[in-house]
Amino acid sequence: MNGNIEIQLNPKKKLTLIDAISSSLAQMAPAAGIYYGFPVIFAASGVGSPLTLLVATFAIILVGLSITNFSKTHPSSGSLIKYISMTFGNVVGMAASLIFLVGTIFLAGSAFIELGGWTADSLALYGVEVHWIFPTIILGVFIWGLTVLGIHSSTKIAALALVVEVGVLIVVSILVLMYPPAPLSLKPFATSSIEGGISGLSLAFPLAVYLFIGFENSVALAEETKNPKKNTARAVLVSIAIMSIFYIFINYSIIQGFSNQAGDLLKSANPFMDLANTYLGSFSVLATIAGFTSIFGMTIACLNGFSRIPFHSAREGVFHRKLAKVSKWGTPIGSITFLSGAGLLVAILFGYLGKGWVVGFGYLGTIGTIPLLIIYSLLNLAVIFYKQEKWPFYKKYLFPILGLVSILVPLWAMVQPGQPAPVSYFPWLILLLCIASFAFSWFKLKKNSVTATNIGVFDVSVNKD
Repeated sequence: MNGNIEIQLNPKKKLTLIDAISSSLAQMAPAAGIYYGFPVIFAASGVGSPLTLLVATFAIILVGLSITNFSKTHPSSGSLIKYISMTFGNVVGMAASLIFLVGTIFLAGSAFIELGGWTADSLALYGVEVHWIFPTIILGVFIWGLTVLGIHSSTKIAALALVVEVGVLIVVSILVLMYPPAPLSLKPFATSSIEGGISGLSLAFPLAVYLFIGFENSVALAEETKNPKKNTARAVLVSIAIMSIFYIFINYSIIQGFSNQAGDLLKSANPFMDLANTYLGSFSVLATIAGFTSIFGMTIACLNGFSRIPFHSAREGVFHRKLAKVSKWGTPIGSITFLSGAGLLVAILFGYLGKGWVVGFGYLGTIGTIPLLIIYSLLNLAVIFYKQEKWPFYKKYLFPILGLVSILVPLWAMVQPGQPAPVSYFPWLILLLCIASFAFSWFKLKKNSVTATNIGVFDVSVNKD
């Protein structure tokens, strides 16, 4: 863990545009989203689910455009937090850093426990009984090592994992479309196919938005990417476009595999896995492997992207300077180690409190996603209120307002009253976190003028290569 505290991340080999896109795609974890997310979306909007995904795509693109407004002129590891601070000042920026850090600890924990749990359950299918905590810790430490050893190598591994999962998903989907149980139909693209109409769309929309969480991953890797003023923006929008087309294609294929019958879809706990068993036969184990590679690649991308933001905050004095420590491989070892350690700790804790990894994963994901959606919301507001740039009306007002609304919908779905305990307590905990973060930030900046002066000073200059 030797390293130096440096101002800028400067790896020997920087990421290309393809690397940046791959990292964002990997964090969205398509196979995991399809295995876990699609069944819930089918339950909410039926065979009209492809249209729900299309609406969610437009919503995420709007948020992506708000991010690229800033990343084109201010590429930085600080990512969303830096842009919020640039607009609303040091107190809000520091509070946002704290809120984001807590959220990412829980999201890292959800990634670790999902990886360990999926591995344990997969081994159990073949008679190997292992408690989920052991693969969670072992794989968590292994991924920590990968991310410390270099952004370029770890991103390549995440990309390889992505290729494996995408390959399996596409093969099964093509087989379904080549040999469908009933004639292919365009029924899923008819608005009348959405179960419950507008109410069904409203119910499924937040779930569809969650599938895209992580699309902004490449923005935090700006300092380690070639020509970041162009490539980070391209990576954000291209990754959203690729994933939306992919999700809609797989979703449509699954529906065709169930003959456009919503009732049959709802009877299946995991429609894609059922189709894999049918069309791949003894090779259906590949679908299980795809699930593992999906979560594995997502965890790597998650640590890479999330760790850069507390690193940036630490070098500005918001967090302890040890979080700004850089390894000899040019990676922020301080923030990676902290995020990994804290993530593994909450993974183990919530896994035991939830009496199983599945429930613990749900709790961690919920607690971690709420702060992230709050940050997305603040980012859209930052575009509206930022005075240093004269963007066109549609970029400064129209897109951010629509993007804000699209984020508030899933945010409300997670915090609305009437949810079962202990989930009903989570929004109150996040509210306390927000209040405490603002109070702490105000008092610290009032007492420590040095910290207040340092915030925003690291507007890192970047070269095209």
